[in-house]
Amino acid sequence: MSDMAIPMPEETQRSRVNASFGMAIFIGSWAMAFATLFLSLLILRHRQPAWPPEGVALPSFSMALTATLVLMASSLTLHRAVALGKRGQKGFALFWNATLVLALVFAAMQTWLWLDLMASGRLPRSGVYESVFYGLTWFHAVHVACGLVGLIWIAAGIGLRRYGPLRMIPPANIGVFWHFVDVVWIVLFVTLFLI
Repeated sequence: MSDMAIPMPEETQRSRVNASFGMAIFIGSWAMAFATLFLSLLILRHRQPAWPPEGVALPSFSMALTATLVLMASSLTLHRAVALGKRGQKGFALFWNATLVLALVFAAMQTWLWLDLMASGRLPRSGVYESVFYGLTWFHAVHVACGLVGLIWIAAGIGLRRYGPLRMIPPANIGVFWHFVDVVWIVLFVTLFLI
């Protein structure tokens, strides 16, 4: 054990239930916020004669699809990391760090989508589609940034051996939040690029 390691107090069943309940409430509140934004999008779309409006070129579908697949892969590696951590098996840090790398790649790809639109002169004020696209993806990006902070924080804790089979509430809760970010992006991708 490293000299820098912090002792892991064992989590009680009550603390696990409380943390899970708290995360459920947290995710539920953000889900309602995203649902409101998606409802607003549906209302805006309904008021337009065509969607996307005529003359509007969509952002790069291939980049958005690749970003979606990268984000889905990050959820898979994160699920594996948490499962290994709960069992105290090797690979916890490896899969967690793989998740972090994939999350950073997704964030870079999402940024590229905005830069590509901006380079073509399509700004948030350019029209209804652009306003909706930037608004929804920026709101999602705030959650991606929060998720990245959480992933980095847990990665540092794993390096210091703060987490393991006796203490997994923080990694598990960050995992739930990241899966939420993933699901929201999938809905965004389908809404903005497929229908």
